[in-house]
Amino acid sequence: MSIWKELYDIFDKERSRWQQSSASKQAIAFELKANLGFLADALSSGLSQSAIASGLECSIFEAKLKEGAALTALNRRKVTLKFIGEFAEFAKYVGKENDALVENAYSKIKSLQKLVAAEPNKSHDLRIKSLFRFLVFLVAHLEELPLNRTSAKKTEG
Repeated sequence: MSIWKELYDIFDKERSRWQQSSASKQAIAFELKANLGFLADALSSGLSQSAIASGLECSIFEAKLKEGAALTALNRRKVTLKFIGEFAEFAKYVGKENDALVENAYSKIKSLQKLVAAEPNKSHDLRIKSLFRFLVFLVAHLEELPLNRTSAKKTEG
C-alpha cells in the first residue's frame, strides 16, 4: 500500500467523522428549536399540560446518545456573563459548555413528561414556563446570540 493511499484513507476517515459530527450537531439543534417553537405555540394557545408534555421531542437526542455522538461539538463556547446580560436566572450556567446545557435541557423535558404523566391533575405551569425560558437561553447560546432586554422588547412590540 502506498503512502498516498494511507494518507487518503486517514483523510477520508476524518472527513466522514467531521460530517457525521456536523449532522449530529444540526439534528440536535433542530430538535431543540422545534421544541422551543412548539412550547411557544402551546403556551400562547393554552394547550393542556399533558398535550404539551407529550408534544416535546427527545428522539434525536436519544438516538445520538446511543450512537455515542459528542455533544460538545454543538458549540465550543462557554456561557459568559456578557452572554446572559441582565438575565440573572441564567448566572448559574456561566462557565458551562454545551454538552452540559443540552443534557440539562433534555433532562428537564424528560422530567416534565414523567411528572405530568404521574400527576396529570397537578399544575406544572411553572416547570413548563421554566423549560421555555431555558430553551430560549440554550438556543440563543447555540446560535451565539447574546441575551439582552432591548432585543426582547423589540420582538414584543
